[in-house]
Amino acid sequence: MQGPSLVRDPVLRVLVPLALGLVGFFALGVGGDRLQVLVGWLSLLATDVGLFVLARRIARMAQTPPVPRRFWNAAAFASAAFSVGDTFKVVQTLLDPTATTLTVGVVQTVALLVGAAAIVGVTVTYPTGVGSRRARIRFLLDAAATMTAFAVVAWCLVTRSALLAAGTDTLVTAVFGTGLIMAGVFAAVKLGLSGVSPMSRAAAVVMLTGAGIQGVATTVLPGTGSSGSLSWQLILLVTPAILFMVGPRIQARQVQRDPGMFQRPGSRRFSVLPYSATLVTFVALVAVLLDSGLGYQAWGALAGLVLNVALVVVRQVLALAENAVLLDKLDESLLEITLRERRLDSLVRHSSDITSITDRAGRLAYASPALHRTLGYDVADILGRPMIAFLHPDDLQEIRPRLGHLLATAGATLTYQTRFAHADGSWRWLEVIATNLVGEPGIDGVVANARDVTETRELHEQLRHQADHDPLTGLANRRLFAERMRDAPDCRAAVLLIDLDGFKAVNDTYGHHTGDEVLHFVAARLRESAGEDDLVARLGGDEFAVLVAAGDELAARRFADRFLDLIAQPALIDGKTIAVRASVGLVAGDAADDLIHAADLKMYEAKRLRAARREA
Repeated sequence: MQGPSLVRDPVLRVLVPLALGLVGFFALGVGGDRLQVLVGWLSLLATDVGLFVLARRIARMAQTPPVPRRFWNAAAFASAAFSVGDTFKVVQTLLDPTATTLTVGVVQTVALLVGAAAIVGVTVTYPTGVGSRRARIRFLLDAAATMTAFAVVAWCLVTRSALLAAGTDTLVTAVFGTGLIMAGVFAAVKLGLSGVSPMSRAAAVVMLTGAGIQGVATTVLPGTGSSGSLSWQLILLVTPAILFMVGPRIQARQVQRDPGMFQRPGSRRFSVLPYSATLVTFVALVAVLLDSGLGYQAWGALAGLVLNVALVVVRQVLALAENAVLLDKLDESLLEITLRERRLDSLVRHSSDITSITDRAGRLAYASPALHRTLGYDVADILGRPMIAFLHPDDLQEIRPRLGHLLATAGATLTYQTRFAHADGSWRWLEVIATNLVGEPGIDGVVANARDVTETRELHEQLRHQADHDPLTGLANRRLFAERMRDAPDCRAAVLLIDLDGFKAVNDTYGHHTGDEVLHFVAARLRESAGEDDLVARLGGDEFAVLVAAGDELAARRFADRFLDLIAQPALIDGKTIAVRASVGLVAGDAADDLIHAADLKMYEAKRLRAARREA
């Protein structure tokens, strides 16, 4: 919980001024001893009720898991027990006009014992969150060392000569206060060392401070000469009770603001608490020796110090053994990591694929050595340059939006093929698989794997060309011609069918080689006559066809006239002059299968007329 939220809390804004007001009221001794005592017991009863309400509220919150809920139910039960004892004391004080001192009766003592037993019981059974056997041993040794130190402090306090001389009642009160401190210390040690707690650190500090103040009130003050000061007794009685209310209120606000706080237990790999406890034990022994010399009090403190040091030494030996095991595992892990790095470096260094990383701005941040082998660039010379600077301008226009989406979307993947500039000025086709890993530690960019597919693309284009073109003349074949007919704009087309006259005689007279050269000659004349968008095809044998892009009969007729003029010139083939003649059938109309048939009829009609003119 943040500081400003606590400052604005309405309950805390009432409790803090109330606590200050009561301290001032008791310190000034307003109204005499009887009124002071009565207000003190009434304040204590009010804090008992407040603690009950706040603890029950935390226990009933939906965000509170079952185990912490059990702790707060126990706290509510303890506050209810305290309320019974304090109610009895308030009634007793009201009925006794001579009650001017703070004395704890039998009912109140029993109520305190019952409440404390409930808190201690739930703390003892509270899970530590420690799983492994070694972790449990470490936890027990640390807890024992810490409790030993506080036991030594308690021994030194309750065996003071002044306290022993103060009487049985004072001694019992001091022992009870010591037990209260020990219970609080035990709870703090268990919950603190294990890292699993039913309350936040802020709430725990407040409540343990209250327990410490209450312990001081019942342990340190008796026998010091200050026990007769009613004002001090009341202040030390009410202040912890108010702190016991502030802690649960802080806890409730933190649960409201952070419902998942119970699901995030702390985990400490190292704690200085056992070593601090050893220091406390040593200081207590020195203080006793300086105050009363080497007596039974000092011997008890010395025994506690020896036990504490033994526990810490055993804990340290176990820690060193565990560290040795961990160091062995660390060495093995480092060796494995080194081997993995070497394998990865070898794979990347000798891979034919390019591995690269571009940053958020699309600049090249890393590239594997395959970049030099594939595109001819030195990696160091091009780092920091925009990746799109290497893409072919014709491809960049199409792929730019997809690249923008890749850079803007975390986790996005893009697969594409495009042309990259080679250092020698040529272009190479690369197939790229890119993944956006922006935000990934150690990468923070787009990772891409690219392989050279130039030869594959060229082979693919070659096969596609062979599937659509005549292998002898390089013209479109019947399949491509029919496909373009189906795709003619507005289903309109102008078609010319061309058949060579006397081609069989050329083959029979000069051979097939010469016949092939004649076909090459005719194909060249057709290309020369065709416009940029016209399609010239060889349908088979000596039969050719032309799909005129203009789609009208006039354009087709102009094409036919140009072609016939060109082919009228004799062809010089293998040193022989060969006259090539052709018949042309022309038709325009809907781009359907019967259009070719109609052109075929026209062509044969032209062939018949040409033969008739030769006979005449």
